[in-house]
Formats: sequence, C-alpha cells, structure tokens
Amino acid sequence: MHMKTILFSFTILLLFSSCSDNTKICDCLEAGQKLQTFSAKMFSKEASTKDLSEMKRLKKIQLEKCKDFQTMDGQQMLDLKEECE
Repeated sequence: MHMKTILFSFTILLLFSSCSDNTKICDCLEAGQKLQTFSAKMFSKEASTKDLSEMKRLKKIQLEKCKDFQTMDGQQMLDLKEECE
C-alpha cells in the first residue's frame, strides 16, 4: 500500500512538472512573438523614446521568460512548441 502511494505521488509530481514546463515554453514563445510584432512595427516608422522604452520592456520580459530554454536543443524546442499551438 505504501509503495502505491509513493508511486502515485511521483506520477502526479511528474505530470505537474511537465505541465509547468509546457506553460513556461508557451509563455516564452508568446513573449517572443510580442517582441517580434512590436519590432516589425518599428521598421515602418521612426522609433520614439516611448517606442524604445517599450522595446526594452518587451525584450526584458522575453529574456526572463525564456532563460530556462537558452541552451535547449532546437528540435526539443520545436516539439514543445507544437504543444502550445
């Protein structure tokens, strides 16, 4: 009985940690998309001080949300990306 409880607890912990990683990668990808969209707008006009501040803010958010994935293999990132869509 005790072994079943330990196994069940371990399985639940594993499921929650996987879910957390997927949420994190999806947050990272979303932050990157927001930065990319904002950056693309800068090509069609001259950037104001406010625009540059917003760009810095979005870049900081993107770096923070993606810090755990900086060294991730490209294929692994693509596989996780599919789960976000």
